[in-house]
Amino acid sequence: MVLCCAWGTCNADERYPKRLKRGRFILFPKLKTELEKCKRWIKNCGRPHEQLNLERVNKHKAVCSSHFVGGNGPTEKWPDPVPADGSPPVPARKLPAKRRHASLPSDCPPPKQFRVNTTCPTSVEEGQGEASVSLLMDSSILDLPAEATNTNLEETSMQTEERWSSPLDFLALTVEITSLKTELETLQQTVNTLLLENEKLKSELLEKNTVLSFGVGKVLQLQKKTKGLFVFYTAITYIRFCSLLSFLISSESVQYEKGRADLRQLSDKDGLFLTLCRFRHNFKLKDLAVRFRMSVQSVSCVVNAWTERMYYKFGQLNIWPHRDIIINQMPTKYKADFPTSLVIIDGTELRTQSPCALALQSQLYSDYKSSTTLKCLIGCDPQGSQLFVSELFTGCISDKQLIEQSGFYDLLRTLKSIGYIQDKYAIMADKGFTIQREIENLGLSLNLSPFASAGKQMAVADSKMTSKIAKQECTLIKKVKTYCI
Repeated sequence: MVLCCAWGTCNADERYPKRLKRGRFILFPKLKTELEKCKRWIKNCGRPHEQLNLERVNKHKAVCSSHFVGGNGPTEKWPDPVPADGSPPVPARKLPAKRRHASLPSDCPPPKQFRVNTTCPTSVEEGQGEASVSLLMDSSILDLPAEATNTNLEETSMQTEERWSSPLDFLALTVEITSLKTELETLQQTVNTLLLENEKLKSELLEKNTVLSFGVGKVLQLQKKTKGLFVFYTAITYIRFCSLLSFLISSESVQYEKGRADLRQLSDKDGLFLTLCRFRHNFKLKDLAVRFRMSVQSVSCVVNAWTERMYYKFGQLNIWPHRDIIINQMPTKYKADFPTSLVIIDGTELRTQSPCALALQSQLYSDYKSSTTLKCLIGCDPQGSQLFVSELFTGCISDKQLIEQSGFYDLLRTLKSIGYIQDKYAIMADKGFTIQREIENLGLSLNLSPFASAGKQMAVADSKMTSKIAKQECTLIKKVKTYCI
């Protein structure tokens, strides 16, 4: 590579001597030995950073001698090139003069040192206490004759610019250092005391916030005055709540979204309690955020996490008992009217927000509720215990499509193959479930409310049968709607 000028817009190149104008190239200072000087040259050259920086400085980077003050290259006073931006050049700083120390006459013997013990107050301002200070002094100051000493001192004052320090100055400095050390120890003790008080106040504040916050501990504390308060919020007793909690977190605790500081102190008990309060009373997110002292987004994160955990854990359980257990626990009146009906099925709808997309809005719209809903299939035994809960479907789905897509037929085939139900047993449903043929193909029977003939009044027996079936279905819906989701 050839040498070229890196100053401003200069295009001097050793391949074109005419551009150099009878000057010479001055190489850049080396990075290892003159880093600061190299930085000043880069700044004065005024090139963009991507064109000239410390990484691009090498043995081929140089500056024309004409770009220095005087036009003959660097000098002792002007070692740097003229700034390319037009600003005035800055001369080099003068090195500080070397200090000359005083020396004794050649015929004078080397000074001897002796120790002076003196007693002084430890505090200049207060004057309290005394301390013994030892100083080393040159014997030449005391042993020399007065004329030699005075002459030596005058020569010393003329040959050096240093301030003469007497033994009293050293004594005062020693006293001041001792005083500062004592003051530092006192301040350190004060800092340690304040740190202990700060930790104590933090623990008290944390304990106070824990007691005053809304959660399991607070509700149990208030339940001493108001009976049944825990059941009011969760619909289950505290013992069942603990059993449910141990079942849900048997493998691992619920993990929330990372990066939320207000969820670090939330325990598993309070997280499940918050979710059950949301299910039981349909508390708004802002209400729960105020109660549990967290943001609305954090409350939503907690509810979603615990709902997913419940869906995963409860979905693994077999909640359909054997037919003998269902028959033995049938209510007496129900057993007299429907002795073979093991399960009651019905569809229930849950209101939801109206989506912005028109296609999805039309799918969620329910003619029965005149609103956007989500629909699911529920199956209960005669006592109202849930045996089957399907996934949610759009509100426009019919009852027949609902039972086909929910997997209820596959469940009946499995239960029949393992002997939980037999051919003689029946299923009770509403009029909307026109599934007589599908149930008969499974070897079971279907109990439906009688249909009224066109233009004819319903018979008394059919009217009574409709009333009985409707009563059982109302009991089913009442059990399901215990939680206000």
